[in-house]
Amino acid sequence: MKIKTLFFLLLVFIFSCSSSNYNFSEVTIKGGSLPEYNRNIEDAAVGAFAPVPTGVDLNSEPITITTRIGLEEKKASIIVFLAHWCSHCQREVPMIQRFINTNGYPNNINLFGVATHIDKNRNNYPPDGWLKREQFNIPTIFDDENNSIADSFGLSAFPFWVFLNPDGTVYMRHAGSLSEDQFFQVMTAGNILE
Repeated sequence: MKIKTLFFLLLVFIFSCSSSNYNFSEVTIKGGSLPEYNRNIEDAAVGAFAPVPTGVDLNSEPITITTRIGLEEKKASIIVFLAHWCSHCQREVPMIQRFINTNGYPNNINLFGVATHIDKNRNNYPPDGWLKREQFNIPTIFDDENNSIADSFGLSAFPFWVFLNPDGTVYMRHAGSLSEDQFFQVMTAGNILE
């Protein structure tokens, strides 16, 4: 009986320890970092090559944010940085998913999410639970405990948007929410990032 109890307690301990880091990813980042974004000055990151982060997604599968998916030709990419505790992000996620549900994924754009600034002491934790509740199915990478991906892209506010040209250079960055009309225009423009 003592062995069963000890085994049960050991399992509880193992699962509680492993689940506390579930929402963080071990990330690697190729390339240099972009300067912090400041909406009040010309963005020095425009034209610079974006970092290429690799980590894990909502399903604990490897993911790399890049303009090339597999052997497909390079596409423009849109990356949205989200914090589970950010009220604007909580409105942005269903808007993005509604677009995908209604229109499907655009053929000419890669769309990625980055779950970052994860804090178990803030609301709407854990982020994987939030994103799964919202049925958010765009490829989303979890940042590490140091917010390395967010820092490498120069994140300055939430939500944070990075638009990449097909060659991997920054087309533009935007801090703050997009309206549904703005998001629809970007997603349906076709060659806006070319």
